[in-house]
Amino acid sequence: MDKTMVSKTTKNITIAILLMAFLTIYMYLYHDSTKNFFGKFTGAHVQINNTENCLSVLKMHNYKCSPDIPLDQDLIATSKEKEEPDTIVLIWMWPFGVSFDLRPCSSAFGIHGCHLTDDRGLFNQAHGVMIHHRDISGDLSNIPQLPRPALQKWVWWNMESPTYTNQIPLLKELFNLTSSYRWDSDIPVPYGRITESTEEEKKYTIPKKDKLVCWVVSHYSPDLKRSHYYNELVKFIDVSTYGGHFNKPVNDKEYSSLVSSCKFYLSFENSIHRDYVTEKLFNPLGLGTVPVVIGPPRENYELFIPSKAFIHVDDFPSPKELADHLKHLDQNEDLYMQYFTWRERFVSKPTYFGLEHACWICDHIRRNKHYKVVKDLNSWFWA
Repeated sequence: MDKTMVSKTTKNITIAILLMAFLTIYMYLYHDSTKNFFGKFTGAHVQINNTENCLSVLKMHNYKCSPDIPLDQDLIATSKEKEEPDTIVLIWMWPFGVSFDLRPCSSAFGIHGCHLTDDRGLFNQAHGVMIHHRDISGDLSNIPQLPRPALQKWVWWNMESPTYTNQIPLLKELFNLTSSYRWDSDIPVPYGRITESTEEEKKYTIPKKDKLVCWVVSHYSPDLKRSHYYNELVKFIDVSTYGGHFNKPVNDKEYSSLVSSCKFYLSFENSIHRDYVTEKLFNPLGLGTVPVVIGPPRENYELFIPSKAFIHVDDFPSPKELADHLKHLDQNEDLYMQYFTWRERFVSKPTYFGLEHACWICDHIRRNKHYKVVKDLNSWFWA
């Protein structure tokens, strides 16, 4: 065999050996993914068998750690761990003895994870117990007498003003939370809200008017500020009056059409207290009428509604000046319509008494697990 043939054979054998070596390395790396031949390079992705080893690796290199639990199973396990049982809120007594519909909070207000009930048999399981102040006996005989579960929250619930709410001395340090119209309550629920309008609601048009000033009142007391002011106001402007006091009762359907037909409505509160702004304001706003208010100072009202959405009697030195201003607006359509510019972006919505309180109370208890007690309810609310 000549030298040329030997050299050619040696070359072929060498190539074959090299190919076999590369094939062996490839098969080794392909079948054992836990051994990364290029792992020494920064940023390589390594599959580590357990979290502890993974964390130790991260301390030494810039690795992205993937535990060997499949991603979908990991998410399912995490989701189950985060799931909480429904928060149970027990309505211990119906307000004024009148029940309300316990619809799901999720469909009514987008609040999830709540179970509202009036079943006193669930007292020991309840996370919160709502107790309506106006229905509490002076000796506390009609509130829960059973030992209170350690984590259960008792909620003092009241929407009446201090003038029409009786003090009960024994309530000191009895409640954990408060819910009322007051903004400094733990769960504040006003009588209404000004909210962003939908595209459909923006198409709103002001109702036709055939009355200048209106007032609907059933519970009349001559000693109230609103009564004194009304008696002076009617000396200078005509006021169309309705309600039980004036022997012209109005039902709900009649109320809406009546108020919407008035240019101005006397939204006079029966008592004057901080944040005490009731449906007497929010209903006329929603019905397309300009409210003329008696209540807390203008600055307090402006926490709830736009400044150009209402007229405050305190803006005028006397009822006569107010009457003159209303007459002026009646004769100037452009000035009158300025009181509705807020309707281009907002709308007035009422509060759903009872259900809305229960749902927001549930939401608060569900989100806030810390300990709290109302030390002196009487000094807070009646001070």
